[in-house]
Amino acid sequence: MVKEVRLKVEDMKCAGCEATIRKRLLTLKGVYDARANFKTGDVLLNVNSSFQISRADEAIRTLGYTPGTPAD
Repeated sequence: MVKEVRLKVEDMKCAGCEATIRKRLLTLKGVYDARANFKTGDVLLNVNSSFQISRADEAIRTLGYTPGTPAD
C-alpha cells in the first residue's frame, strides 16, 4: 500500500536544493516518488506503508539540510 507523507525542510533555498533532496530521497528503498518545493519548504513523498520517516530525515541531514516536523 502506498501512502503520501509531507515533510518540512527548513533551509531549502533554490531549485538546486529541491533537485538534490529529491534525487537522494528517491534512492531510499520504499520511496516511489519525491517532490520538493523550496518556496514552501515542503517535501512530498509517496512511500510504501512500512517506510520509516526517520530514514528520510536522516538522508536529508546527510545532505546538510534541516528536516522539520512533518507538515499537515
